[in-house]
Amino acid sequence: MLDDSHIRIFIRELWKWFAVNKRTLPWRDLTEKDPDKRAYLILVSEIMLQQTQVLRVMVKYKEFVQIFPSLQDLAKASNAEVLIAWKGMGYNSRALRLRDAAKTIVDRFSGQFPTDMESLLSIKGIGDYTAGAIRNFAFNIPTPCIDTNIRRILHRFFVGPENVDGTWEKGDRELIGIAGKVLEAAIGSGKGNRGIRGVRRIRGSNASVCSSGSSVSSVSSESSSSWHAALMDYGSLVMTKANPKWELLSSELRSICKAYGKVKAGTKKVNKSEPGIDLDGRFIPRRIIRGKVVEALRGADGWIAIDEVVRKIGFESVNDQQWFDELLKGLRRDGLIEIRASKIRLAR
Repeated sequence: MLDDSHIRIFIRELWKWFAVNKRTLPWRDLTEKDPDKRAYLILVSEIMLQQTQVLRVMVKYKEFVQIFPSLQDLAKASNAEVLIAWKGMGYNSRALRLRDAAKTIVDRFSGQFPTDMESLLSIKGIGDYTAGAIRNFAFNIPTPCIDTNIRRILHRFFVGPENVDGTWEKGDRELIGIAGKVLEAAIGSGKGNRGIRGVRRIRGSNASVCSSGSSVSSVSSESSSSWHAALMDYGSLVMTKANPKWELLSSELRSICKAYGKVKAGTKKVNKSEPGIDLDGRFIPRRIIRGKVVEALRGADGWIAIDEVVRKIGFESVNDQQWFDELLKGLRRDGLIEIRASKIRLAR
């Protein structure tokens, strides 16, 4: 059972912290009057922020939206054009998923973003949290969501610390309920709203999730976007995964945080269960080599011999030719490259 007084303290202290520590990011506080334009900019930022540090995204985001200033510009871009614009971001499949999502919105929804969760989630490449972000930041529809940062904050404050193996005592089904109650209290007090409706969709305990169909009426989008931005910033700057900065918590926050002082610093471990290969005694994940192959092709005008690409990425000492061939086939399946005999190039 959630303690209402703890929720009030949490909200009051987080708003106070955010007023002083809010980050300035290019995808925040958008001034565009067209909600579809705002939704496009939010979509680009959310896809970029998946698995990439904020500082790197800040640079590439500006470059990317200059190259593709509108949804329509991105929708008609070729694979190669998108991959070249994505240079330096990594996880290149995201770029094509983003372009494909833009094409779907143009083709199926006439270039207008749907606002309901079911329609947003029907667009390949848009997941629960991204759909919620679009609703919150572009369409004045406050929507309780959970991503990595929010999950960590809510669990530590209202449930307790994570387990030794990094798992959580409570799953996202319980946490989305907490998120909804906290959101309503954070932006709904005195607004005359009807509240946040219940959760109907949870994809899994490890997914970023969102309350389907949730809304708070008569509440400005700025309130909701600011609340979620506050959670993002607090998770990124204070309530970090391995080394939370407990000394930055106010005495009030310390008094209500159920994980206070219980989360120990951790060390990053190499995940050898991830597909990869040993190269000169060093484990290299397959995703890293995929990225190197795409990077080697970005500056090329046309077809490049596979042997030349192998030399460019420093992969000559690998004896398992079949492993590398399968990697290239995977890149082709994902629409990143084309293969012709012994040559490859970025997909057109």
